[in-house]
Amino acid sequence: MTREEMLRALQADVNDWPRRLKEAGVKNAGGWAYVPLPRNNEILRTPDDPEATYAYMLRSWQHPDAERGSSGWYRLIKQGGPELTWEWLIADPEKPYAALFPDDLRQRVRRALERDAGYKVWLARQQQHEREEQEREREAQARAERVQRLRDELRSGQRRATLSRAGRADLITEGPWGPTPPRP
Repeated sequence: MTREEMLRALQADVNDWPRRLKEAGVKNAGGWAYVPLPRNNEILRTPDDPEATYAYMLRSWQHPDAERGSSGWYRLIKQGGPELTWEWLIADPEKPYAALFPDDLRQRVRRALERDAGYKVWLARQQQHEREEQEREREAQARAERVQRLRDELRSGQRRATLSRAGRADLITEGPWGPTPPRP
């Protein structure tokens, strides 16, 4: 990929940044959808000039206190993770234009994003979601195993299904003293 192609891909991602925030459902302090505007975000002021956008990105990280981030970082990162910041476009090594940014800059940006207080909140929420998903998967697996066990018991004759007066199938287990009807 040529430098020009990388710059165009970077500009396309920067121009797409507001849409990504909207789709992620990020809210501003007032609870409304956060919509970044060029008047408040210099990164958006050069939508047709990839070179200027790239220069701004580099310039913004030349400041010694750039790692402190902005007041918007907390909200963005807390609500959707570091990938929702435009700075993530610098940090992400998987982007086709990653070669435009030196490794030490990408690592510096990533560390700064991960040090933000919103990152800890977001990470805790992500871990909670993962635990809940794992629990749902365990429950689904246990149900599937129970259904399979019941099928196997029906096929082997250990259980038999009968229709109740209500017309639903009830399972009757053969116990040591004969059939045991299900409990209502």
